[in-house]
Amino acid sequence: MINSVKTITVAAALLAAVTLTSKAQTVGFLDVNPDPVALSMGGTGTTLEATPYAMWNNAATAALTDDKFRIGAVYSLWQPSTTANNAIAVAGYGRVAKFMTISAGIKYFGHSPYDITDGMTGMVTGQFTPVDLQAGIGLGFRILPILSLGANINYVHSDIGGPQKGAAVAVDFGAMVDLKFVRIGVTASNIGSTINYGGPSSYGLPANLKFGVGTVQYFGNEDRHAFSANLEGGLTFDKTAVFAGIGAQYAWNDLVRVSAGYHYGDASKLFYGSYASVGVGIKLIGISLNAAYLIAVDDSPIGNTFSVGLGYAF
Repeated sequence: MINSVKTITVAAALLAAVTLTSKAQTVGFLDVNPDPVALSMGGTGTTLEATPYAMWNNAATAALTDDKFRIGAVYSLWQPSTTANNAIAVAGYGRVAKFMTISAGIKYFGHSPYDITDGMTGMVTGQFTPVDLQAGIGLGFRILPILSLGANINYVHSDIGGPQKGAAVAVDFGAMVDLKFVRIGVTASNIGSTINYGGPSSYGLPANLKFGVGTVQYFGNEDRHAFSANLEGGLTFDKTAVFAGIGAQYAWNDLVRVSAGYHYGDASKLFYGSYASVGVGIKLIGISLNAAYLIAVDDSPIGNTFSVGLGYAF
């Protein structure tokens, strides 16, 4: 009985801590897009050109590219001034037919350790580090020269030290229209089952809907200069919160890029609130190195978050 009380107390405390860290969103890490290019542009990934992490931006994006293969790995230090969470992701996609791509990715999110307290004595008996994990595969189809559709299926694992580890299955859907002068994207993400840690309550996934428009314009001698701009808005299903982002990027000769953006979000309902972002990148012989840095707005704990990713494409 004592062990049962202790286990339930620990689980409740850890769930409260993780929920507090994520601003009342259980497994809110699903909303963390590790793509440093998207992050550096205010999180506007819905119409972003394909990166190795395209499945987390828009499941349909990869099918509209001419690339045969992309892969990338990224490390992010999330909210280093407060919780200092570590996020690591590996993802990529490959073309298996002229009209079809397959994507795969795995995302790890390690929270800060918490004290484990005995439910009877109140004494600290140890520490535990909550861990969240997402692994998924996706398919993208070019339906028309200007239209692609895509979908992912993901396994979600969450261990907060409760009576049992939480698990769920979620799907993402995406559509992209590329009219050359403008790109239009729509996504629906984290649509799936609830997650339960062995207690009486189950928790919904942070499902959301996004809509975005963007453009990439080339100019100068041999189109060496490229300017991109993205605008995105969205709505969460569970807590009925809205969010939006805007981003811009300049690239020279497909070798170096600089970017900036702004993201608006309600920190009391979402995993993270508002932030400004900047980023840089370099690409040579198919190898790319990209970085993003987030700047806090209104004392948001997301300030000083940074992401660094290494990728390869051909």
